[in-house]
Amino acid sequence: MQGNLWLPVAVALPMLGALAAYPLGRRRARHALICMAAVSAAAFAVLSLILWRAVHGETLTFAWGNFCVMGLTLAADGFRALYAWLAALMWAVSSAFSLSYFQNKHHVPRYAFFTLLTLSAVIGIFLSDQLLTTIVFFEIMSLASYPWLAHEATPEAMRAAQSYLCIAIIGGLCLLLGLLLLPLSLLTARYSAGYGVAESAESSCLLLPAILMLVGFGAKAGAFPLHVWLPRAHPVAPAPASALLSGMLLKTGVFGILLLSVKFLQGIAAWHTLIFWIGVITMVAGAALALLSVEMKRILACSSMSQIGFILIGVGLYGLLGDQNGVAAQGIVGHMVNHSLFKLVLFLCAGVAAMRSHSLRLDDIRGFGRGKPLLHFIFLSAMLGIAGVPLWSGFASKTLLHEGLTAYIRMLPEGAWAYTAAEWLFILSGAVTVAYMLKLYVCLFWEHGEENAEQPKTPYIAKGSAWLLAGCAALIWGIGLFPSAFMDGIGRLSAGFLQAEFEPVRYFTAESLRGAALSIGIGLLIYWLVVRGLLSDRDTGGRRYIDRKPAWLDLEDRVYRPLMKAMATAVTVC
Repeated sequence: MQGNLWLPVAVALPMLGALAAYPLGRRRARHALICMAAVSAAAFAVLSLILWRAVHGETLTFAWGNFCVMGLTLAADGFRALYAWLAALMWAVSSAFSLSYFQNKHHVPRYAFFTLLTLSAVIGIFLSDQLLTTIVFFEIMSLASYPWLAHEATPEAMRAAQSYLCIAIIGGLCLLLGLLLLPLSLLTARYSAGYGVAESAESSCLLLPAILMLVGFGAKAGAFPLHVWLPRAHPVAPAPASALLSGMLLKTGVFGILLLSVKFLQGIAAWHTLIFWIGVITMVAGAALALLSVEMKRILACSSMSQIGFILIGVGLYGLLGDQNGVAAQGIVGHMVNHSLFKLVLFLCAGVAAMRSHSLRLDDIRGFGRGKPLLHFIFLSAMLGIAGVPLWSGFASKTLLHEGLTAYIRMLPEGAWAYTAAEWLFILSGAVTVAYMLKLYVCLFWEHGEENAEQPKTPYIAKGSAWLLAGCAALIWGIGLFPSAFMDGIGRLSAGFLQAEFEPVRYFTAESLRGAALSIGIGLLIYWLVVRGLLSDRDTGGRRYIDRKPAWLDLEDRVYRPLMKAMATAVTVC
């Protein structure tokens, strides 16, 4: 064992806390939640120390060569320390919110145990410094997060958990097969060793294993066409778990794709072109599904799929732009961080509504937010951020991604119509984001609902939770108001891992503001013509939202389940 011991402490602390939380919760459920919150806060404190040292240019490393035969290697440079720290922050906020959310709920000790176990695995993924270490923690995370979806044990929950587990197992098998096809030197290469650990390998030998591993990482990221578990998972999972699932677990899949793109296939244009177009399809499909949905958490889940598409476009551009990839790389990291904050706030707002309304269908929560100015501020901050409105953080990261796309189009010869079309799809998807978020906002805070006409006298949210959510919402504002300080700082911190040259960016240019205005304007038009015109109508109780999603969009029921049954039948016959 050699290296800095704070790294294994950060990984092991939540795992040990999980072993304490379960027996404590068997005596009294609230004790498990208190333990979960305390351990998450302790992990946050440890990772704050690690991040502080990373900010000052120090890369911490740790190696345990004989651990479980394969060894354990960890490292914390700027990007990895930042995301491990952000994971602990999200767990701490979600755990504090759980203290009020899980009052009179069942299976609380089990939830606390697996939530802390998942945190340990997520920290391990981001601090891993070797592909084998990454995959081990990735599989632990996939299995440990399964009980989140099965928590309520309803038929819908069990079906969603089954889908999640099946795709996780298929993805895990693809990861394992990809590992077996890689040269041995790449399995033991350390990310912190520097740029291009795959430089000595032939690109033709790497593409097939990389595509197999892309199945595993892409499934967890919610990328098309393996996104089918995502819209089913969030409506059945507890809201604090949904916040972590969307805000952080999806990013572990993106992190895996980043590893392949940055450390293994950085110079292979075919790979980055594939990632780019997967990102475009994921972005558009997620936005369309969110617009058609009529349940709050399902809308947010499909929105996550769309935002992951934006990030994957950035990952593709990172490789396609070559030495001029600084803007795209900065956009990747910036939008990852922003999306994590957005979904933490939005899903916990959904949890506030679920605690009172016991339903998140739009027809059941109309007007829930009326007369709740603090909740209004919190939700509005995240909504304007994810919609890319100037002065909120999402505008800055989407501007970086869009500038990367336009820079690549300028590099191409004339007639590169496919990438020009991708730019218009980028703008259109941003407009659809405005439309479906406005759909949620108007429903919650401006429409009237019969069931919410008389608000209960008891507080709708605990004071501690309210302060934490307000702090996260204020951070969204702060990043948006001072993007040069925050976004450029995140870029500089991530430069070593991404091996990109970051330069200061002017965010509030006439061109970027015009692009944002165009996207917002189209979004308002889509809201008025599509949401108000086709997806809802007036009734005696107010506006009624109509589910017009075509059945053929359900790939799980139309494609995957029939295919699995056919394969099982064929195997039985043989």
